[in-house]
Amino acid sequence: MHSETRHSPVGLTPVGLTHDAGWQLAVRRALPASAEDVWRRLLAECLPQWLGVESIPQMVGAPIRHEGRVRGRVVGCHVGRRLRLRWTPAALDHETVFQVTLQDSPEDPLWGIVIELHQERLLGAAERQALLEHWTTVLDTLAEDYARESARTQELLG
Repeated sequence: MHSETRHSPVGLTPVGLTHDAGWQLAVRRALPASAEDVWRRLLAECLPQWLGVESIPQMVGAPIRHEGRVRGRVVGCHVGRRLRLRWTPAALDHETVFQVTLQDSPEDPLWGIVIELHQERLLGAAERQALLEHWTTVLDTLAEDYARESARTQELLG
C-alpha cells in the first residue's frame, strides 16, 4: 500500500499523523437537509447506532454508556452544530476522541449541510485506515439516504 506523506517543519510526516493527538482522520459529506433535521437524526438514531451506545447526551461531562458500562464522556457540545466525545470503541482497547460537526453548505446555506466526522488518538496507520474506510462507508450511506429522501420529496412536490 502506498503511504502518503506531507512536509512539516521537522521533515516528512505521514498523512494523518499529528504531533500531539496521534493518528487522526476526517470524513465530510454534503447533505440536502437542514442542520436541525440532521442534528435530530444524529442524536436519535445515527450516533447511538454508529458508536454502539444507548444515547448521546448534550451535556459536557455526561457519560455515554453501552449496557450500563461507561464507554466515554461528552467533552464538548455546541447544540445543533458540534459534539465532541472521549470514546472507547468496542473494537478497540483504547480511548479515542470523536467529533461530529455540522456546517452550512457553501453551495446552499439555506438547505444544505456539511457533516464532518473527526476521530483522533488512533494508535497507528492501519487503525486509521480501517476507521477511515468505516466512516467513509457510514457517511456515504447517510448521504445516499438523504438523497433518496430529497428525491422523494421533490417528486411529491413537483
